[in-house]
Amino acid sequence: MKQPVNPFHPGEILLEEFLQPAGMTQAAFAEKLGWTRARLNELIRGKRGITADAALDLAEVLGTSPKLWLNLQGTYDIAQAMKRRDVA
Repeated sequence: MKQPVNPFHPGEILLEEFLQPAGMTQAAFAEKLGWTRARLNELIRGKRGITADAALDLAEVLGTSPKLWLNLQGTYDIAQAMKRRDVA
């Protein structure tokens, strides 16, 4: 099965496909999620990944599937692991 060559981190997709088009600030979105601004910012910057709980929160607020977020994270994680193995 083919994997994307360079998948985007789910936080980048969240920012570019959801927050920016809606004109929503990170602070306002963090409040809607019940998260701290720091937690959301770490996700957007790729410093934090999507957990099952985070996927449920995002899906509820955005009207998406939690599987979308977990699949994006899984695809990203596999690509990063493959890169590390190629380097090693």
